[in-house]
Amino acid sequence: MKRIFAIILTIALIVSAVPQTEASSKVFTDVPKDHPNYTAIMYLLENKVIEPSARFGLNDKVTREEVAVMVAKATGLNGKKVKTKFKDVPASRYSSGYINSAVNAKIINGYPDGTFKPTQKVTRGHMAAFIANAFKLTKEKDIRFKDVKKGSTSYHAIRKLAYENITSGYPDGTFRPNETLTRSHIAAFVARAMDPAFRPSQPVTVTRGIHFGMNPTQVKSIESKSPAVLLAYEKEGNATILIYSTTKYNYRTNLIYYFENNKLQFISYDFMNGEEWYHDSDELFAIYSELSENAQREFGADYYYDSDGEYSFNSGWDKTGYVVVLTVNDDQLSTTANLIYLPHSLLK
Repeated sequence: MKRIFAIILTIALIVSAVPQTEASSKVFTDVPKDHPNYTAIMYLLENKVIEPSARFGLNDKVTREEVAVMVAKATGLNGKKVKTKFKDVPASRYSSGYINSAVNAKIINGYPDGTFKPTQKVTRGHMAAFIANAFKLTKEKDIRFKDVKKGSTSYHAIRKLAYENITSGYPDGTFRPNETLTRSHIAAFVARAMDPAFRPSQPVTVTRGIHFGMNPTQVKSIESKSPAVLLAYEKEGNATILIYSTTKYNYRTNLIYYFENNKLQFISYDFMNGEEWYHDSDELFAIYSELSENAQREFGADYYYDSDGEYSFNSGWDKTGYVVVLTVNDDQLSTTANLIYLPHSLLK
């Protein structure tokens, strides 16, 4: 496992070299960095759609008032306090201007009894209508959710969000339009509406029919159909490692799949095949040159190059959804030569 830990250390060094955006430690202390909607929440904070505070309230149920304020800010509407036509939204209420602007923009409506019901909880169906109206979505995806009947109030809005890939529903084919929405979920939906980069994307095949996010069982199933030989299947804490013996660029290599929380995080081909040998500078450059030529044929000539001229030679390719790094190095004790696949998400 010594070699594996050396490769993981290399990964850590690659990732740490990329500038990171840090939020203040005093803001949203209840939103851990590994939360799936962390980036979306921080994006909304940076764009002043939500206000900084010590607590965000991930699982708090969102209200009509909160959604009105968020979508109004997200679309640049005026939030200056103003008298509204709703008897339960006085001019003194912090949200009066945003609610008034959202209503005038036909994003959200009040009720026939002259109320707005600002503290009423918002359902997923309501959310779809608010976002479709706010971002003026018009095209609909021909998709059927088992629990969204044609003619229902949110039918067209949900299909509009689906067309823009802002939502895909649940794996069981439902949308759950009557389910109330948490602050975590509304943050994700608004961020997706504002910036397509937050919208779910189809998995990108990286190598050998594998994509990031797969679990060990899925990877083993695919590799069971290949000539690769499983050498090791090890677990420690929330980490899992699969090691196969296979061939890459005419080298007999160790193919390493590294998972955290049962999701594939990175892939590495170890061209030294787990052996620890020392190579001088000329030998090292010869290894790098051969591997680089093969990698360029596979990934293209558009790549970056970095070297100290003696003991470190590195190249990288930026692909759709992931990057590939070829690194050949020697610490005067042993040589490492790896082709490493990393998802873009790991570099953010």
